[in-house]
Amino acid sequence: MRLYILRHGQTDLNSEKRFQGHMQTELNDVGIAQSEKVGELLRERGIKFDKIYCSPLERAIKTAEIATSETRDKFIIDDDLTEIDFGINEGRKYEELQGSKNNIFLSPGNYMPPEGGESLETLKFRVKRFLERVRDENDEGNILAVSHGTAIHMMLLYMRGMEFSDLWTEHVGNCNVTVVDIEGWELKIRDDLQIETDKYVK
Repeated sequence: MRLYILRHGQTDLNSEKRFQGHMQTELNDVGIAQSEKVGELLRERGIKFDKIYCSPLERAIKTAEIATSETRDKFIIDDDLTEIDFGINEGRKYEELQGSKNNIFLSPGNYMPPEGGESLETLKFRVKRFLERVRDENDEGNILAVSHGTAIHMMLLYMRGMEFSDLWTEHVGNCNVTVVDIEGWELKIRDDLQIETDKYVK
């Protein structure tokens, strides 16, 4: 079985370097073009999906619709794929938050969630739960999961057995696809099969 993990396309808040978290935001023109491009790249590789899981946030759902040419009623909406909740910091620019404990991008190993926000421990718990559920509930075919930047970074961190301080080690661009082979209990990231859509549309 093979799992494809797709990050949503770009939004205005992405381009403005603002914390989005649980905010309901729309794809911008670049995000729509990225979603169209990743769909093209998947078709070129002959990849079709037997099941599609998606975050409940609109930017992820719209990305999935464009990329797969399927309607949202065909998706399994899964809260575990939602982006991390940034609490009172949502909508603020990254640069507004100074200090390693306040800004998740500066030092994730020291990150303390703001009021109303979610901890990295909680995010790790739910993405781990999602990955293990996909592994346990499916035994063949191609599975698509459409999620968000921090959530996907956490999936990679969990599967590679890394520490919170390594959260930003890997590049996860908008509409990039991480490919994971699931064999028995093993989740194996296929670095050789990654799709880097942001090389084509930025």
